[in-house]
Order: sequence, then structure tokens, then C-alpha cells
Amino acid sequence: MRKNASVRPMFDMLCDLHFGNTHEYVYEMVATTPALTNAIMRMAWDTDISTIYLACHGNRDGLKLHGEETFIDRRKLSKMLLEGSTKRSLTGIYLGACEFGTKELATYLLDRDPQLRWVAGYQNPSDFIDGTALDVMFFNRWFTAITDDPDARPRQIAKQVAAYLKETCRGLINTPAENNYGLDDEDAPGMGLSIFVRAQGPSGKIVDLLRDGE
Repeated sequence: MRKNASVRPMFDMLCDLHFGNTHEYVYEMVATTPALTNAIMRMAWDTDISTIYLACHGNRDGLKLHGEETFIDRRKLSKMLLEGSTKRSLTGIYLGACEFGTKELATYLLDRDPQLRWVAGYQNPSDFIDGTALDVMFFNRWFTAITDDPDARPRQIAKQVAAYLKETCRGLINTPAENNYGLDDEDAPGMGLSIFVRAQGPSGKIVDLLRDGE
């Protein structure tokens, strides 16, 4: 599928279902690094915004914007998230992009940003339709959690979402290897979704709520 489809209808649907309107989120379309930096900073300063969802192409090297040939690597992304300084209200980031959502990335971001509570993303190539379906299930459960308990902490909500996804769509969140397919099978199902947080307790290590025990 070559068409660069918008994810806006996905959030219109979710917000209408949960809140009765389509104005409970902010949508920005950007094509360059400066534009993305500016958008993230403005959202970070909005006290009503706690989560950023980035939908774009990606690989192990970083995120790819349409207006540039270079990738936004982990160093650039971390700097963008930290731009807002103490004014920031961001606690989580969801990367709707192929292959960039690794434990190494999450560790890098969480180690440098004490305010950030969770990082979610895909370790493997993600089909647009399958990925969108999984993203819908993630945020549908997230919105349900904040509706049921507006005072719930981000990490607590992330654990609820992870438990739900493990129960309902294990095949999609698995990597192809976890689904018992070979590395050379390009059509193997499984996108390797992860939700990374800091472990509770003194160790502070980074754990994947979809795979690791605490």
C-alpha cells in the first residue's frame, strides 16, 4: 500500500465514541524536523495534552518525514521531547512507525526524561491496516481507562492497556519469531508492539509491559 493515509479519522471515531465530540485531541501534519519540533513543543506546553502519537514511516535508524531525506534518530527525538523544559505536561509517546519502537530507544528516552512515564512502538515492520487496528484497540482501551478513573496515573493506565492487549490480540503484538515464523518470511504476521516503562522499585530498569514481569 503506497498511499499515505491519514490517521485523523481514527481519532475522530474514538473521540466521538468516548466523549461525544471530535475535539478531544489536537492534530498536526508536519513534513520537516523544525515543524515537528515546534508542534511537539506547543503540545507539550498544553496542560490538557499528556500523550503524543506520531504516525510516520520509520526503520531502525529513526523516523522518516516526507519533506526530508534524513531520519529523526533517538537523539533528535529526545531533544524534541525535552524542549518544553519544566512547562511540559507530556507523560507518554506512541510511535506509529515501523521498527523504531525498540527497547534501546525506550531506554534512551526514559533515561533522559524523568517526566516521561511510558514509550510504545513497533519493533518490526507494521502493515498499515493491521497497525491501525492495533492502534485503535490501544487508544480505545486508554480512553476507557481515563473515563472510568480520571485520576489514574499514566503508568497505571499503561498496565491496564497492556493486560487488555495481551488477552485480546496476542498474535498482532507478537514479533514474527514469537509467532513461530522464520526471519526470512516477509509475510509472517506479528508487528512486535511494545509498551515500555520503568520497573517499580530501586532497579529502575526498563521493562516491556507486554512481555516482562515486574
